Amino acid sequence: MKALRDWREEIDQLDRELVDLLNRRAERVLGLAPLKRQRGIPVHEPDREEGVVANIVSSNRGPLSDSALARIYRAVLREMRAMQQDRID
Repeated sequence: MKALRDWREEIDQLDRELVDLLNRRAERVLGLAPLKRQRGIPVHEPDREEGVVANIVSSNRGPLSDSALARIYRAVLREMRAMQQDRID
């Protein structure tokens, strides 16, 4: 059986990987900002965001519930949107 320390080390490593992935996603979001500005596309596109959430939920294999994953991802999208808005302003 794994020791508490081993579980925590694995969780800490996963957290670092999540941070890396979120920052990579943020880089792509920032890359979109100039294109959106040039084309007059608003930062907040509710239909697009719902499509993103639906895509994430459709690939969910658990143990997170679909609703939990949707809440988490909506928070991620909210932060990405704020970051992109700051870049456009």
